[in-house]
Amino acid sequence: MYAMSILFEPFELGRLHIKNRYAVCPMGTLHGPDGGVDEAQKAYIVERARGGFGIVYPSAHTVTLKYEQPMFSGNFLCTESHQAALKDLADEVHKYGAVFAVQLTPGYGRVNAGMPFEYQGLPVTTHVSASENSVFYYPDYKCKALTIDEIQELVADMGKAAVMAKAAGVDIIEIHAYGGYLIDQFMSEIWNHRTDEYGGSFENRMRFFFECYNAVREAVGPDYPLTVKFTPEHGIPGGRTLEGEGLKIARLLDEMDIEYIHLDDGCYERWNKAIPGAYDEAGGCLKIARRLREAGIKKPFMVQDKMVDPKMAEEAIESGLAIIVGLGKQSIADPHYPEKLEHGDIVDINFCTACCECLNGADGCAANPCYTHELEYGELKKTSNPRRILIIGGGPGGMYTAKVAAMAGHKVELWEKNTVLGGNINAAGGPDFKIDMRRFNENLQKQVYKAGVTVRLMKEADCASVAAYDPDVVIVAAGAKPFTPPIPGADRAKVVNAVDVLTGSCGTGDNVVVIGGGEVGFEAALYLMRQGKNVIVLEMQDNILTGSMAMNQRKSLLDMLERHKLSYKTGVSVSEINDDYVKAVDTNGEKSFPCDTVVMATGFKSDSALADSLKAEGLNVYTIGDYNSPRKVVNATCEGYAVIRNLG
Repeated sequence: MYAMSILFEPFELGRLHIKNRYAVCPMGTLHGPDGGVDEAQKAYIVERARGGFGIVYPSAHTVTLKYEQPMFSGNFLCTESHQAALKDLADEVHKYGAVFAVQLTPGYGRVNAGMPFEYQGLPVTTHVSASENSVFYYPDYKCKALTIDEIQELVADMGKAAVMAKAAGVDIIEIHAYGGYLIDQFMSEIWNHRTDEYGGSFENRMRFFFECYNAVREAVGPDYPLTVKFTPEHGIPGGRTLEGEGLKIARLLDEMDIEYIHLDDGCYERWNKAIPGAYDEAGGCLKIARRLREAGIKKPFMVQDKMVDPKMAEEAIESGLAIIVGLGKQSIADPHYPEKLEHGDIVDINFCTACCECLNGADGCAANPCYTHELEYGELKKTSNPRRILIIGGGPGGMYTAKVAAMAGHKVELWEKNTVLGGNINAAGGPDFKIDMRRFNENLQKQVYKAGVTVRLMKEADCASVAAYDPDVVIVAAGAKPFTPPIPGADRAKVVNAVDVLTGSCGTGDNVVVIGGGEVGFEAALYLMRQGKNVIVLEMQDNILTGSMAMNQRKSLLDMLERHKLSYKTGVSVSEINDDYVKAVDTNGEKSFPCDTVVMATGFKSDSALADSLKAEGLNVYTIGDYNSPRKVVNATCEGYAVIRNLG
């Protein structure tokens, strides 16, 4: 479908020939203990090159170990071993015709994740910055302001690292000057309060950036491709605005000897702008690119932000808004996205759910359990011992496991007691603002059928029916059920659960009380508000959204609540549900909340009875996902994948 698209037309970038318009965005994924590229990281990066990306970025490389540690800052490039490992990676990337780009940075500064205190024997980080700023993760601690000698040393280190990168076979060096990292801390009034030649005026605040750039340019020569990543707009009070210094910086970059400007948005305080989550729109960088073009900036742009829709990417290139489209989380979800898109294999694409669990410590990816395990798993191959596998439950874990099992050559049957596949992600993708989860769900269902899985809907499993099927392996992926707490009146007809609301299985009145201030509760509340309902959320804890969420995802949802002016109360315990109202108690006493409908969003509960009974019958049983305990989609798909790979 897209083979003849401009997305897959080779183009020249300076002296470089690039095979298509897609790049893997630089992300902090894996590194060796010394900060060099290890075998696991190499396997991760090379898989994306093999999957057809035109440009591949690894993590940003910090140029000195003086202030930061690999444990918290990822890759480094300042030793011979770092250079050797980087060369090995570059050589492998080039085998697949991809261009290899590396960001160089003097450091993370105030946003370094290292701890400024002793903790369980971990190294203590002395955070440095342009000024004595608060450490982002530990705001009670202050950064040390770099001295002029230390600044000059960092500039020299940038030049030395550039020499190493060029010698290692890196094709493009990008100056890491965005998002509130160290260079940006010097560039920005909000973080730079210096009174010497590196602070005060706009020109002085830009000095460190230009010295870093000049050191790199001098190190690599006049014809070597350089780029700059920068943030025109921070999106926080006192931060940079595009109409202010953002445009001034863009005009300076427009005159520089660089191949393109890599645009970004936001900063750590607005991390959902830099890395948009499930509640953010796609193509945020395109809006910035358009504003810069309208202001007369002519330099080519690299853009990103959930640009999974190829039509959006195609229009960005054709209109001249961008020359390169970066994919971050989507390149995690499917390292072969460009290859599949070019060949028209849309059904085979594993779409990103935008769950952002890759930023929340997940071991794998909901759409791609091989993420960070490329070295361990390798390519999925046909089994030499085909089994008769029965999978009970057609939610994300069951579907993904069934697909993979069939692809591996097993005979697979999937039983789902409801009329449709999807399980609880039908609810997670139900609202109009959850397009990423819905797209993942819809394509995964197509993949199940394409893989040759026998799907039996409205099929309830019990010991007798499973035994009659006579499987070699049973995988129970039956999920978890909504939990209703023992509140007087919870059995009234006006009480429904959030899953049924989000799937459209039941309606509500115009005045709704949602009990439960977690993700599901607020998604249901927003879904109803957008239909014109009057909604209030009641949460018994003192804070909302207390479950595990990535930083950007939490901020994204909080922003959405604020935009919709959604009402909620914390620290209230529901004591009774009556025909006309909900009665609740807080520290000030009893309150009543009038409503037509009560929506329960009070969590989920697992039930192991089926698996226990099957095991008692001597069947070979595995359990995955929410059936074990209510968690995330990523847990379900990764557990199911591991079962199939371990079967051999």
